[in-house]
Amino acid sequence: MVRAPRIAAGVTALVTLLATRASAEPQLSAGMTTGAALTDLRASNGPRLAYHLGGRFDVLLLRDRAGKMALGPYVDVATAAFDTFETGGGVEWLVPTGDAALILSAGAFARTSRFGWEPGATGTVFWGSRSFNYHSTYSLGLGLFLQGRYGLAGDGRQADAILGVQIDLQYLALPFLFAYEAIAR
Repeated sequence: MVRAPRIAAGVTALVTLLATRASAEPQLSAGMTTGAALTDLRASNGPRLAYHLGGRFDVLLLRDRAGKMALGPYVDVATAAFDTFETGGGVEWLVPTGDAALILSAGAFARTSRFGWEPGATGTVFWGSRSFNYHSTYSLGLGLFLQGRYGLAGDGRQADAILGVQIDLQYLALPFLFAYEAIAR
């Protein structure tokens, strides 16, 4: 009976010495979303085709290298044909699929439109490139997304379906950085 605590202490010491430090760093990303939206799916005068424009900012946690799953929060802002202003947030789950990644997300949003203020629920499927940056906390992303938005209150009770592309803000900044470097030399 005296040997059991000594064996447990020895195993604990051995595991502590041999264990490697987990180095999962948060990976931040910011992107512009643009595409086509079918809005007013539940309205009497719908559906109508509208332009979608937005921004999405996220943090992926629990990932220490490419090819690993990750989980984290996101926030987004969007508009449909500049008739609405929508902001929201939720949680997303990155599932690696070879060279590309599948990101599933769900959350809540608040929308102001011609119907007034309305809360809602949203779900998004993103498929594309989502790198892991070994030298910084910022990672690039580029891909296609399909999103559903479902209003939960208000007179309009809107429902939307959005298909578009998410482009990382660093890609959009590159021409300006190149121009700055060319002028500064």
